[in-house]
Amino acid sequence: MVHSLATKLTRCCKTNLWPLKKSYTTSSSSLALAITHYNVQPTILLIQCLAEYPNPQISSFLQNGFSRITTRAVGLALHGFIIKLSYDLGVFKTNTLMNMYSKFGNLEAVRYLFDQMPERNEASWSTMISAYVKMGFYLDAIKLFDEMRFEGFGVSGYVVASVFTACNRSLDMVCEGLQVHGLVVKNGLCSVFVSTSLLHFYGVYGLGCEARRLFEEMPERNVVSWTALMVGYSGSGDFVEVINAFKHMRVSGVDCNQNTFSSVISACGSLENRLLGYQVHGNVIKFGLDEDLSVSNSLVSMFGNFGEAQEAWNVFDHMNERDTISWNSVISAFAHNLMHEEALECFYLMRHDHNDFDATTLSTLSSVCGTVNSLKWGKRVHGLAVKSGLESNICVCNTLLTMYSEAGRCGDMEDLFKAMPERNLISWNSMMASYVQEGRQWDTLKVLNKLLQMGIKLNHVTFASAVAACSDPDFLVEGKAVHALVLVAGLHNNLIVGNALVNMYGKCGMMWEAKQIFQMMPERDLVTWNALIGSYAENEEPGQAMKLFISMRKEGMHANYITMINILAACSTPIDLLNHGMPLHGHSVFTGFICDDYVKNSLITMYAKSGDLKSSNSIFNGWGCRTSVTWNAMVAANAHHGHGEEAFKLFVMMQRAKVDLDEFSFSAVLAATASLAILEEGQQLHGSTIKHGFDSSLYVTNATMDMYGKCGEMNDVLKLLPETYNRSRLSWNILISVFSRHGSFQEARQSFHEMTCLGVKPDHVTFVSLLSACSHGGLVDEGLAYFASMTQDFGVPVAIEHCVCIIDLLGRTGRLAEAEAFIQKMPVPPNDYVWRSLLAASRIHGNVDLGRKAAKHLLETDPSDDSAYVLYSNVCATSGRWEDVQNLRGEMDFKKVKKKPACSWVKLRNKVSSFAIGDRSHPQTEQIYAKLGELEKKIKEAGYIADTSFALHDTDEEQKEHSLWNHSERLALAYGLISTTEGSTLRIFKNLRVCCDCHAVYKFVSSIVNRQIMLRDPYRFHHFDGGKCSCGDYW
Repeated sequence: MVHSLATKLTRCCKTNLWPLKKSYTTSSSSLALAITHYNVQPTILLIQCLAEYPNPQISSFLQNGFSRITTRAVGLALHGFIIKLSYDLGVFKTNTLMNMYSKFGNLEAVRYLFDQMPERNEASWSTMISAYVKMGFYLDAIKLFDEMRFEGFGVSGYVVASVFTACNRSLDMVCEGLQVHGLVVKNGLCSVFVSTSLLHFYGVYGLGCEARRLFEEMPERNVVSWTALMVGYSGSGDFVEVINAFKHMRVSGVDCNQNTFSSVISACGSLENRLLGYQVHGNVIKFGLDEDLSVSNSLVSMFGNFGEAQEAWNVFDHMNERDTISWNSVISAFAHNLMHEEALECFYLMRHDHNDFDATTLSTLSSVCGTVNSLKWGKRVHGLAVKSGLESNICVCNTLLTMYSEAGRCGDMEDLFKAMPERNLISWNSMMASYVQEGRQWDTLKVLNKLLQMGIKLNHVTFASAVAACSDPDFLVEGKAVHALVLVAGLHNNLIVGNALVNMYGKCGMMWEAKQIFQMMPERDLVTWNALIGSYAENEEPGQAMKLFISMRKEGMHANYITMINILAACSTPIDLLNHGMPLHGHSVFTGFICDDYVKNSLITMYAKSGDLKSSNSIFNGWGCRTSVTWNAMVAANAHHGHGEEAFKLFVMMQRAKVDLDEFSFSAVLAATASLAILEEGQQLHGSTIKHGFDSSLYVTNATMDMYGKCGEMNDVLKLLPETYNRSRLSWNILISVFSRHGSFQEARQSFHEMTCLGVKPDHVTFVSLLSACSHGGLVDEGLAYFASMTQDFGVPVAIEHCVCIIDLLGRTGRLAEAEAFIQKMPVPPNDYVWRSLLAASRIHGNVDLGRKAAKHLLETDPSDDSAYVLYSNVCATSGRWEDVQNLRGEMDFKKVKKKPACSWVKLRNKVSSFAIGDRSHPQTEQIYAKLGELEKKIKEAGYIADTSFALHDTDEEQKEHSLWNHSERLALAYGLISTTEGSTLRIFKNLRVCCDCHAVYKFVSSIVNRQIMLRDPYRFHHFDGGKCSCGDYW
């Protein structure tokens, strides 16, 4: 076309030369043409050459200038031809030429023409301002508008509309927009066109009241005005008003267009108003707009928000035309409904059929890849972002940050964050939320401090994360400091921040403060009530939790499943179960919450914690469709109550049922294997955690450490131990407990001091392990010092477990009078563990009177406790009071109290061999007893002398010694020695405390056979090696 134009113009000039450069026949953006001068009148030439030209873009030039030009090359050629002829375009045609270059995106050319105009009119200024707005130079547009007014030109509706568009798009020109509104009023520009632009402006800046007032003052309203009002409400998030405006519009008799329907459909989706959504969909079909692209896109998004992904796909599937927004909408619909595979498959189709995507596409896909199993797809999305050049898009980067956070890949998240060329507050908030999720409180607070130093204005999300990071008694001081910052920032009345503060003070045990925050909040939602109820539950105040639950219902707030979970968690004793738990169970049945999986899981846990495992099993067995959470709850319940074998069986059944395993599944079953001390199964589970990608989970790591510790594998515990800065308090507690259990008392103390030096505050569990280490190590003075420091320096309240450790500590060293005095001054009432510990100490030191007192109190606590009779019988036997021993035996027979039989076992090649006292049921009995005889002979030659002081029968010494060699742990030892290879470590387990004589036998045997022997009883590990025990003969 351009070549033919050049040819015709050349003929008209009666010359064979037309020096039009080739670049202008293609897409050149230069404004000058190298054209020689011709002695032809320009006007005559134009009339002859252009008036009859067949292309209407050219033939209409004399009447319309460049306004009909749609092809860039044609426009450039025509402009060049006119320059050659030195034709004076005039104001009108120059304006159309400016508009042409604006349409082609050449702002430099527009400005050049504008500056070269000898005369300008209002349209010239309007065109230049519009070009600035179109190209995104909003501030320049405002400055030019001020210059236009300074030059004395009037203000038209078209110019005002362009200025308002600049204000809307910049999102930072509300003052300028208000000034222009004043100018509009002053000049009487009250047309529908101008008013509609104003409505858009007020809507963008969330000034809904002003928009409504302006709308009501409009003398004339059309569909564009109504739609602008609805768009404004939608922009400020007031979707209810969008729907109200739509209803009033319909009552007013104004017909809807595609933009109207798009706005109201989006509002229905945001409000999840299904009834109105379907009605509007019917109207869309009635008006024949169901094939409109923007309306269809809105319908896809609406159905996605309704949770009806299939309906969204049906609309999408029937679309005749689709754009990137269409594909993004349907992918988002699948993502919103957690249909991750469908979302990824849809993206595959998008690449195949549409061959285009944008930042929104990748952001949506990132949101569905935030699990361990989907992370491989997430990394591909990340790679695609890099390949397509979208890795610098801040929205894409922020969703990728969230993806890595949800997948537990904090390292990848930090790498991405550091590589981001630009960061906004959402980026920083994402990092803080990730650190909170990972339990890295100090890192969260470091980010907050960085933001404060940078002077960035923080929002409620920032402070909510910072407060959540302090939801631990160790960070109470920091939490109060963050609370002060919240007050300074004026966000204390924000609902989300208030909820976080209630939760923080509750988790820190500061219930008075939590209640004060709750009462002072100007607005409360269900999350607020749940936070306080959950806090009461966590602080073991079921009565207060129940009162608050009743108050909540009186105020008309309806509970949800989280409410039920929180309040059921408050019931942990048989009394709580009777007073609150069972009525709540009935309430959950009446209200239908019993159908919720999480509520059922909470009921299982509640009954298990209250000691009613039978009811837990009943709920579990009556459950048709069980989720992984259900199985986890049942496995954990059995493990908690010492039913390790049952817990392990449930886990195996869970695998066979092909239930998805998570970190809590492995944590629960690892706890079961720890209670059973079955090392081989524990090692297999450790391998499974690595295979499933949970080895990076701190919960699983801690559970695995605990398992190895209770199986006697100290080296494996140390291998798994996280880096010092990544250890949680639970990690430290497990480490101290393992050291304590294995007799490494100095290492336990060292770990405690290292823990406190790093700023990790110990809790009551820490001190139980530490005091236990001191007790087993005979470190009386240090133990008493730690006990005093516990309350004075660390503010940890005294619990019954700490008192038991102190009594054991004093009793073992013979300070029985101090132990008895300590019981009388205890801040908590003594329980059976206290009296049993004192009775055991009386047995060791032969204090009959004190033993009698302890036994009496123990039997008052539990008359059927066989250990009280056995221990007191030992005290009497040691003192030679055989008549009292006989009386105690008669009393047990009268009360039908059965002594718990001793049992020891060895696990070899997945087979457990157990032995009772004098057991002869094993197939290898002859070899076992032969090995015992051999061992007895060898250790006597090595200096062994039997200790018969704890024998419970008044027989001769030879008979007592013979009875000792029938003990179950010796039978297990002999069997283990004949069934395992020389040099291997032998592991033996016993259900009762090992007796003193058997302990001595094990020491001698370990030296004679030159093997390590691990003996675990209910109280500790005994690691025998080379004739010595890790307990130092103090247990």
